[in-house]
Formats: sequence, structure tokens, C-alpha cells
Amino acid sequence: MFKKIFSNWFFFSFMLLTTACQAKKEVIISPHAYVSVEESPETFKKNNESIKNYWRFNDNPLNIGSLGVTFYEINFPSNDGTATFNYPNVPSLTVDNVGMTSGFYIHDKPKRGIQSVRIDFFVPNSQGSYGVTKKDAYVAMQKLFKQLEEQGWQDDHRIDDPRISVQDSYTYGTSENVSDNFINYQYPLTLDQFKKLPSLQFWDLRNGNDVFLDITMQYNFEEEINNYVYMISLDFSSEEIHINSYLSYDNPDDTLESTFTKAYPDLPTSRLYAETQALETGLKIQQDQPDYTLPLVLKKTGIDTSKFVSIDPYKITYEEFMQRKEAGEDMTPYYENQTKANKLEITSQARGRCLAGQPCPKSGYWLTQAKSDSRAYFKQGDIMPDYPNNNWGQVI
Repeated sequence: MFKKIFSNWFFFSFMLLTTACQAKKEVIISPHAYVSVEESPETFKKNNESIKNYWRFNDNPLNIGSLGVTFYEINFPSNDGTATFNYPNVPSLTVDNVGMTSGFYIHDKPKRGIQSVRIDFFVPNSQGSYGVTKKDAYVAMQKLFKQLEEQGWQDDHRIDDPRISVQDSYTYGTSENVSDNFINYQYPLTLDQFKKLPSLQFWDLRNGNDVFLDITMQYNFEEEINNYVYMISLDFSSEEIHINSYLSYDNPDDTLESTFTKAYPDLPTSRLYAETQALETGLKIQQDQPDYTLPLVLKKTGIDTSKFVSIDPYKITYEEFMQRKEAGEDMTPYYENQTKANKLEITSQARGRCLAGQPCPKSGYWLTQAKSDSRAYFKQGDIMPDYPNNNWGQVI
């Protein structure tokens, strides 16, 4: 995340040199770029032959070992470009006032083509100036969000995101007590709420299970024009790049299959961390919210992410869960969607009998027929509770 923020801010600061004093755009025919993900570099070049003088290709500029990565850029110095994103079965999206579009492809994966595409554009006012008010930016973002919603784009609810309502996403995303500024893009922001958003705000979207879109909005107040300059970045990525955002490759021989399979069991704790923060903020967790399948993960690992099993945030907090897990406790009972039979089999750790009022002989989960829903965790040495006026005696 730090790398993404830094690169966005560096480019934004650089582009401000050309926009801050730009009072009004000249009326000209804009150069038009056509971009996509999972298309070959040859297709990209063919589609953009008419603007080849704006191209810049750089083979492996970051010296990334043997990956053989080629980055491309199409720069429009006056921020007067137009860019259209195309993808099969996804409506085309065209934006104006583009300063740059960029992307990359990996040489040893030629069949996957270009994996990521980014379009950076500026918000103009009604006179075509890039010095705008927050209301100008609000109107522009609402127009963009409406278009995306009409084209079938959904909020990308990742499996490590909290399961909260669209309405609660604004409270969560703007709280100082949470680690993520997650806001559902379909939340109906008011102008006053929009004005309170930080100078760097993100939204995550997807269209089906194939194309993913990260929207970054950043702004800066320019004193010499006494107004704001807003830049919007649209980062389109393939499913593979989206999956890699979950992962950390520590060794050159790591593969998507091995790394995701290793990371997947830890993702429930990531969600629990976010949901613990949501509960502490006073929000409700919607435990019936569905997750969705990542086809590439299913194909390569056999893991269906739509069947992701979360940890119940109403039973345990993130801190408690991690402490007890590190102490060696079986944490299976705290996961949701377990069948009753499985729960009984797994959680019957403390076998035997113990009289009420006596020390617990073994740490684990105990229950008694003397009281309904009595199952609870007891540490070795804890005094067992007594439930008087029952028909079962003192046995727990």
C-alpha cells in the first residue's frame, strides 16, 4: 500500500506543475488511447498506432531479476488525452482530461498479456479549468460512480474486508480507529461527507470475477489559483494481479498456487481484525454477506473462496483469538458455518466428569445438561459453576 501511495503522490505532484497555472484548456482534438488487460502488447500497439509518438516502453526499469517486466506509458503533456478501457463482456469506459495511462506485462507469461492498466485524469470545472471546488469534484465523482454502477461494476468485497452494510461503510471508512479507509462506492455520499474525505481516498470495484478496478482520488489545494486540483486514478487489473494483492512472494520459486494455499488459512484472522474494529466503532456485522469465487484460485488450488469460513466476531475479538491461538488452544469452535455435529466432535476436548464447585481437571470446553446453552471454556483449575434447582445433580 505504501508503494502505491508514494507512486500516486509523486506523479500527482509532478503533474501539478503543468496544471496549477493552466487557467483553461484550448479546444483541440484529444489524442485517444485504447487500453485493456489480458491483451497482447502487439494488440495494444495496433490499437494505438495513431498516437505512437506518445508511447514510451521500458524493459525491466526496476531491474526485477528474471521476471522480464516491460512497463509502458502513454503521456499526454497537456493532460488533454482521452482513454477508453475495453474488455470482453464489460461495457467500455471512456474518460477525458487524461494525463497518462500506463501498464505492464511479464515476458514469461505471454499468454496473459498486459496484466495491469492505469489511467490518470483530472477533474475540470464547467469552464474547463483544472482549478476546481470540492463541489465540482463531488459532481464529477458522482457522475463516474453512476456510470460504473450502470455498467454493472460492484463493490469488491474482499475476503479480508469487514462484512458491514453499505451505509455503515462510510462510518467505518472515515473512523480514526480503523486501519483501512474502506468505503463502498455505492454509498450515497452527500456533499458535506465528500468534503470531509481525506486527500487520498480509495474505492475497490470488480466487474464479475474477471476485471478489478481500484479507484484512487487525491487532491491538493493550490494557493496560486486559490482552488483545488483533483486527480483520479483508475487501476484496472486482471484476476491474477488482484489475487497477488493478497500475497507476499518470499522466494523466487514461490507460485501463486503454493503462496495462496499457504496464506489462505490466515485470511480469517485478517477479517476478524477488521470486524473487531467495526464492532468497537459501534457497527453491526452482517454475517450472512456472501463471498464470491475467484475462478483462477479454484482452478489452480481447488479452493472455492465463496465458501470462505469467517471467525465469529461476536464470540471473540481479534486480540483474544490470537492470544489463545498462540497458547495452543484449538480455535475451531470460533469459526462460523460449522455443522452441529462437527462442533460437538471438535470441541469435546475436556473428557470426563467434574462436580460443580470443584476445580476443572483439564482446560477445554465443558457443558452440562443442568442448563441449556451452557457450553463454555474453562482453564485447568477454574472452579466449575453450580446451577441449583435442577434435576441433574452436581455433575457438569
